[in-house]
Amino acid sequence: MHPSRSAAVDPPAQPCAEPLAPFDHLMLVDARPGFPMCFFLECVVEGDLDEHRLRHAADEASRRHPRLCSRVAWRGGRPCWLPPDVRPAFVWQAEAGASDPWRPVDLERESGVRIVVRTLGPRQFGITLVVHHSVCDGIAACEFMGDLWACYEGNEPRRFSPPARPTKDTPAAAPPPAIDPVTEAMAFARFFPAPLASRRAFAGRRADAAEPPYASIELDSACTAKLRAAAAARQATVNDLIVAAVMRAAIAWNDQGGVRRGGVRVTMPVSTRAPRQRAPASNEISYAFLDRSREACRDRESLVGSLAAASRWILASGAVAGFLDAVRFLARSPLALRAVTRLPLCLSTVIVSNLGDVSRRMRAGVPKIDGRDAPGGLVIRGFRGVPPLRPRTRAAVAVLPYADSMTLSCLSSAGTEPRAAAGEFLNLIRRELGGFL
Repeated sequence: MHPSRSAAVDPPAQPCAEPLAPFDHLMLVDARPGFPMCFFLECVVEGDLDEHRLRHAADEASRRHPRLCSRVAWRGGRPCWLPPDVRPAFVWQAEAGASDPWRPVDLERESGVRIVVRTLGPRQFGITLVVHHSVCDGIAACEFMGDLWACYEGNEPRRFSPPARPTKDTPAAAPPPAIDPVTEAMAFARFFPAPLASRRAFAGRRADAAEPPYASIELDSACTAKLRAAAAARQATVNDLIVAAVMRAAIAWNDQGGVRRGGVRVTMPVSTRAPRQRAPASNEISYAFLDRSREACRDRESLVGSLAAASRWILASGAVAGFLDAVRFLARSPLALRAVTRLPLCLSTVIVSNLGDVSRRMRAGVPKIDGRDAPGGLVIRGFRGVPPLRPRTRAAVAVLPYADSMTLSCLSSAGTEPRAAAGEFLNLIRRELGGFL
């Protein structure tokens, strides 16, 4: 999107509601042909899905979230939100002649959310949110999904609430360690991550345009339980094990492609929400960057130990605030913000996003069957989804725990058949995770 396209907004004289926040602005200008700034969140349900009921629930739920009902216009070279005047698009795959459901979202013309429903099997459906990242983050998308299922059940969605205030008995938190932004910026600039090797071909059927562009694997309850026990034994988290597995998988991928140089950088979204906060959909995240040399990834145990220590430091130090500060500074000049997104560099090897237990994120307040949400006679079997890709960041991985299992999904541009490449990269991650069990 570009200011020159503002004439596409109808009506052009419509007043703006408010400017985009710096992070939202970054997500907007970083979109480009072939690399839309869209993420996916798919809910797999079983039962007799009622199309009319689902459409009505989506419409009712979206009324609570102004960003999902707003478009973007450009005023004075800067983007701003228009007053809400649209609703999320709804694509039922049974409709004849439906256009590409996975196409980029045009925020100047439509809602930043598209809801795609497709049949997976007898009485089994996938409901996928295609979301422009300027509108909200993955956690907010989960909360909107929870509102949708609450409305489908016929319940009132959970009320928005301010963050809980500390009581007089709450001990004061220890001050975070001091961070030198110049030192951190220099360390970031001195590290050159290697992108995943591209132009690899894989055996398998060609991609079906009706299917989403990502691949997924499920870790069943037994495997998930073993991973949790393995993480606890190492005084780490499951996410630490997964990030370590992703780093080692990236090196294995490049070794197979004949690229044996450069380190690995994993970009990890981190929520900046206050505990128990629930508000209308928006972006409330920052990014943490985990850099490791090839040598540091050689031993999986020492790698996990270093990642666990880094994760604790990130949470205690507030280091992710530095990224948002940098974005705010660059956003003072829209041209500078846009120029940074076009640097001919690999800024990250892989993105790894862990949304946490999706059911807890949704808080839909619906009945449960065997620990799974069951809205309106349906049973939610699981979730899939992925963050956006960038031109030289050729894989994005999402971790979606739900009930007693976990799904890993991957979007990739590191192969001539993107979904096949994503599946191959997931197989490498699964193999690396097996080394911890």
